[in-house]
Order: sequence, then C-alpha cells, then structure tokens
Amino acid sequence: MKISDIALKIWAAQVVGTISSRAQFHKQFTSKANFLSYIESDTNVNNMVSQLTKEIADNTALDGVICIFDQEFPVINSTVTAKGDRPYLLFYKGDISLLHHLNNNVAVIGHTSPSESIQERERKIVSQLVKREQVIVSGLAKGCDVIAHEECMRLGGKTIAILPSPIDQVLPKEHVEQAKRIVETGGLLISEYYAPPNNPRFEIAKRFIDRDRLQAMFAKAVILIASYAVHKGDSGARHAMNKALKYKHQTCVMYDEKQDSHVDEMELNKQFVEASSVKVLAKAARKNPAFITIDEIAKYRISSLESMNSTKQGNLF
Repeated sequence: MKISDIALKIWAAQVVGTISSRAQFHKQFTSKANFLSYIESDTNVNNMVSQLTKEIADNTALDGVICIFDQEFPVINSTVTAKGDRPYLLFYKGDISLLHHLNNNVAVIGHTSPSESIQERERKIVSQLVKREQVIVSGLAKGCDVIAHEECMRLGGKTIAILPSPIDQVLPKEHVEQAKRIVETGGLLISEYYAPPNNPRFEIAKRFIDRDRLQAMFAKAVILIASYAVHKGDSGARHAMNKALKYKHQTCVMYDEKQDSHVDEMELNKQFVEASSVKVLAKAARKNPAFITIDEIAKYRISSLESMNSTKQGNLF
C-alpha cells in the first residue's frame, strides 16, 4: 500500500480523535509543519501510527491513502470555500492519477430507479462522453449511478466511483462486482472512510450526503439524468447539483420539456430548469446560452482545476 508518513500520521490523528472533523482540521492545521509540530508529543497519535502500520502491512483492499499535504492529492477548486467541504484524507483503490486531471471528469448522477426510457437516454449521453475521452464520475448507487459506470466500462472508458463506505465494504452490497471491474478496467474507487460508522442509524445518511459533494468537487461538470423532487422520492442527486452550483462547476440536466414536463422522475430536473440555474443538454449547438452540447462539455475547462502539474425539442436528449 502506498502511503506517506504525513498521511499515516493524519490518519492516526483522525482515529484517536485529535482530528474531529474536516472543518476543525482545516482551521487548526494550516500547514504540514503546523500539523507535525502539534502532534509531535502526542502519545496517542504515535501509538496509533505503529498500530496502523502493522494493520496495513498485508492490506490488499486498498492501493493507497493520500492526504492534502501529498503532491498527489487532487486540486480543490478555490470556490470550495467551506472548510467542512474540503477533504484532507482519501483512501483509494485503482488509478489515482484520474484525480490529477479533473478537467477530464464529468459526473453523471440521478435517482435509483429510472424508467427504461430514461436509462436509454442516459446510456446515449455516457456513450457520447466516453467517445470524447471524458472520465465518468458517479457514486456506484443503484439506478443512474451504476448505469453510468457500467456503460462507461462497456465502451472501454475510465470511471471513478466515490463511495460512502469503506472500499472493502461497498454499498450497496449488490455492486461489489461492479466495484472490482471498475478497478480492473483502469478506473478508481475512492472514499473518505476506512471503517464503518460507529452509529449507523445517525451517521450513514451523512456519509451519503458527504459523498455527493465529492461528486461535484472532483468533476468539472455534473449532469443530472433524472430525479424526483423533494418529498417525492428525492435522491442525493440534489445535494451534488447544489454543491456543483455552489462551487461554480458546470451544471447540466437531461430535460426535454415536451416529453418530461409531467414526468415525476424528472421533477427535480424541471425545477432546476425553471430556476434558470443550470444548462439543458442538447444534441446540437444552439445560440441560446441555456443549452449545452456534450461536445461543449468535453471542451469545457475550469482553469483552477488544471492538473497539479501543471434547436428544437426533438434536439434534446
């Protein structure tokens, strides 16, 4: 397993409670030197470092752990201003370099039980993205998420699954095989968690919401395929879309007013469109700035996300 000394110490500090939250970490530890100075004489942290070193010696579930002070840690857009949103430690399995070029990444999300027609439209969108060498980001949930991952892999593309669970305890359990295939096909699994929650009843929902923000953070654009409105089966897609808007990343919806305006599973898409807060996917370029094509999404760039090294209704999906 690949892990730096500083990442190991941050992980140990998290386990023993020296780090209690993301917000506390970023507020208290403004530099690597600052952190190391603080924990230098912390016996609990030092003992946990020894314990974790033994624990991970034979760990094959992970390929590595990276922290915010590592060069390999992904770029976080300066628009992510809330300290509680910014990750500082990530566990991973697969090709971590997929997080080094976030301007290649597009998140494709939606609810867990899309109709056959929605699934067919989603696959067409994913196909067009993969054809343009875009990396598909999603959350490995049932429905739209796993469809995005599977279609991407079927077409020979790379995909990133952001998990609300430890990497060796994939949720939902039905998607363990898909998680394995994501890694085998050159993709990536990432998580902020090494262990299950101490109090699942209260913590698991928060972990799902926290996962949703990373979908927005680690992609230049987020595409909402379909989702019900609040109180009608609303999915976590709403959280990811709202975070993408907050981070000023490109936000798009699959929506054709002619066929979707009275469809319950497209209600959230409709709300975003009516609020004029997102762009609508179109098959061909239009002069109307409310629309965007897959080609335009593929060419879209956010300068602050650069690598660390460096029309008719029938025209709608």
